Amino acid sequence: MKEKGGLENLLRSRNLKVTSRRLELLTIISNYTSAIPYSKIQKSLKNFDRVTLYRTLKVLLDGGIIHKAFVNNDDVYYARCRQHCTSDCHDHKHIHLKCTVCREVSCVDVIHPVQIKIPNVIIKQIEIEVSGVCENCI
Repeated sequence: MKEKGGLENLLRSRNLKVTSRRLELLTIISNYTSAIPYSKIQKSLKNFDRVTLYRTLKVLLDGGIIHKAFVNNDDVYYARCRQHCTSDCHDHKHIHLKCTVCREVSCVDVIHPVQIKIPNVIIKQIEIEVSGVCENCI
């Protein structure tokens, strides 16, 4: 139950109401070893309709608690944000790797974060998706 208290504190720190649905969704995402596909989230939840799930995901995304780690035609993958993200800005200094063998999506830290500068543009977020073979499948 220690994790539940931590998730409650996380929600409160983002000025979000602590609800059983938010806690249930956050627990599922937090306990998954990599980014979790939307389809697995749907199957894991009890008594959640699609609209409630969509709204709850949006609240957690907007609150800087979770992020979309990978999007393709088949599914959307979600992962917990690290402490640097806020409701104003997702601050990710990692890439999203989709393994072509096991199909898992992972947030992977890079040795040298990618820096992109565009004249007359303020970049708030950079998202990089790569595919390859993960260390578990090599």
